Amino acid sequence: MNTVLMLIVLAAALVLAIGCAFLPMRLLMTHMANNIQQFILRQRERRTAGRNTTERRKEIGKPV
Repeated sequence: MNTVLMLIVLAAALVLAIGCAFLPMRLLMTHMANNIQQFILRQRERRTAGRNTTERRKEIGKPV
């Protein structure tokens, strides 16, 4: 009987530990995913926005 009770308590502790670890991890991953999506959108907007400067990149194969 003691062994069964000990296994039940260990199983409950394991389930509780996994549950307590899962929720903060899920919240953190959701927050990180939102930040990454916002960053991607900002970069996309910056790339499509017109620039007032001249083109500074050199074409390959043409001497300077």
